[in-house]
Amino acid sequence: MILEMKCRVESTAELPAGYRFTFDEKEVTLTPSLNEEGRSVVTEIAIKKRIPESTRFKTSVTPPGSDGTVAEIRIDGTEELVKELKEDLQFLESVLSLSMVTKIKWSPWDSPSPKLSFIPESPEEKESLAVYSTQEAMRYPKVYMALKREMLDQEVGRLRELTVPLAFFREGVRSYEQFNYIASFQNFYFIVEGFYAEGEFKGQDERFTRNPELVDYTRSAFGQIMRIEEKLEPFFKFYKLDKTPESFLKLAVKVRHRVHHYFHGGQVTEYFGNPMTQDYYEPMALSLMLLCAHILFGKVKMLHP
Repeated sequence: MILEMKCRVESTAELPAGYRFTFDEKEVTLTPSLNEEGRSVVTEIAIKKRIPESTRFKTSVTPPGSDGTVAEIRIDGTEELVKELKEDLQFLESVLSLSMVTKIKWSPWDSPSPKLSFIPESPEEKESLAVYSTQEAMRYPKVYMALKREMLDQEVGRLRELTVPLAFFREGVRSYEQFNYIASFQNFYFIVEGFYAEGEFKGQDERFTRNPELVDYTRSAFGQIMRIEEKLEPFFKFYKLDKTPESFLKLAVKVRHRVHHYFHGGQVTEYFGNPMTQDYYEPMALSLMLLCAHILFGKVKMLHP
């Protein structure tokens, strides 16, 4: 049985016809199509590998029950191979960037998301299949909020001094929704830094934790932040910090320092920002978003008492 992962590609890499190559016991196919300018560019990539017999691959489908239970699809024995193929696609995305391939949509958060297909190599394998292909799509639910008309009905011009911090907040939210969590975290950090670092690059952890206004905002937001305590736990543990509002501010400074630097080779990959570790920083981006919302609403209230 062969597992194939097929993904859409964003690129201006010109290719007149399909191209196939192999590496590490995998077959890769690049497929072009005409873009809006009539040029033949790479728009799809497929990677295949035979599923090892030792994984005991099996698919099954349980139909919905009369008691209201939902249908269930089970696919066993492919978890490690799917992870391997995703890592290979990340690798190829980096290599092909030199040919103007800017994105391979290998994540279930992408739109469209990758398609997994099971390709039988014998009649017996075909007969054993209950599922021929799957496509997992993950999306954030849209968040709706009533327009704060009271800010517009009053002297809205007073808020002009918050233009840049509010712009950082907007970009942080946009980056978060596009799964660019490191950029999202950085935008939110600039808000905290801009208000409370006293114009200094060094010693920000001390400046943050001794600022009574920032500490108050952090304590106010901390209950919401700790709703994702399980996701933040690895960060607190790695940096040897306890879980308090003041320690959270220290954590933000330490993470900011890490994501602003990269040293090739021999490092703990998860704790240095790079395009391959975006997902790891999702809880840090979300927690700092929550803090910045408290800060900005507080600043707005000061200008619009």
